[in-house]
Amino acid sequence: MKILVLAHEKDDHAAPVSWALKEAGYQAACWSGVSFTAQEQASLLLDEQPRIVLGANCLEAGDAVWLRQPDQPAHSPDMPNSGRHSAGQECLSFFNSIAYLLETADLRIRCVNRYSASCLIRNKAVQLQLARACGLRIPETLMSNSPEAVRSFFESRNSAICKPFSAHIWQQQGSEDLAVTGTFALSSEDLPADEVLTYAPAIYQQRVAKQFDVRTVLMGQNMYSYSVRTATNTLDWRHDAIRGNIDVQPIATPSDVEKGILDFATRTGVCFGSLDFAVDGNGAWWFLEINEQGQFLWLDEFVPEDSLQQRFCAFITGRGESTEPLESRRRLFPSFAEYRKSHAQEEKPNLTTLPPGTPCRSVEL
Repeated sequence: MKILVLAHEKDDHAAPVSWALKEAGYQAACWSGVSFTAQEQASLLLDEQPRIVLGANCLEAGDAVWLRQPDQPAHSPDMPNSGRHSAGQECLSFFNSIAYLLETADLRIRCVNRYSASCLIRNKAVQLQLARACGLRIPETLMSNSPEAVRSFFESRNSAICKPFSAHIWQQQGSEDLAVTGTFALSSEDLPADEVLTYAPAIYQQRVAKQFDVRTVLMGQNMYSYSVRTATNTLDWRHDAIRGNIDVQPIATPSDVEKGILDFATRTGVCFGSLDFAVDGNGAWWFLEINEQGQFLWLDEFVPEDSLQQRFCAFITGRGESTEPLESRRRLFPSFAEYRKSHAQEEKPNLTTLPPGTPCRSVEL
């Protein structure tokens, strides 16, 4: 069995997971996407026995592919500028062909997650509507660039939160970690002129009076939830997390929430992802969003005894339909702490920044 991780080899999650799999005796490799270099070239031979070659990796039935975070296509320095746009589009179209083909049943390649499921739930509106249909509580939400609709939304509430459709971007500038995020509180008095509201659509959402936040990591039928608290109960805990100023503790997932998550996973086809909830004063969990390839190894920094890295390795090397608890196989793999110790002399991967020298891409915590 081979495990191919679709991400740059220095990706902050691909690197430790690939290392752990190799240490446990599995064949594991990274492939960062379609581009001009030999490592990033790909071939599909469609015949009675389809052949998929990604870089140096030939996929076979029984292999697993983790669609972690492929890079955008890079261009050869010798390519004329006039041809770069069309070449990039061809690379992206070819990648889409590969990613969709991988999930066809006759190939018997396990995908985490299936590309079609990933594309579906990256849509914020789809996430929220399906979550509600599965019995999860969601805040009342408006997505709009209509001044009339936005002002009407604020008429029934004094304040709300506003956030963009695009992902959070985490990057490093010098020795400082910077978090670029658009989530903020907004009152009716703060609304700009109508013309400004038309410039770009945004997400306006009822603000939950929360006690704390929860991050839940889904792995098949298994889920692991953690309370996330900040000293001032900030609106967006990611600002504090990037500097380690949060308290993280394991927490039980309520049975109704667990049922809703599993129903959501069944309806969307997602088998892995990171979900965010806000817990209000009555203990009710409010679904905020899911990132199907969201960061999760940062939790091992705060709760090392849970070792999500070991559990994820057990998950991705198991059978897709298996209901076997990951606990029974997790000890076959080294932990994230062991990875950090073994790579102590190298530059440590920062779980909220981009690895040095890799193409800039979106990273969502």
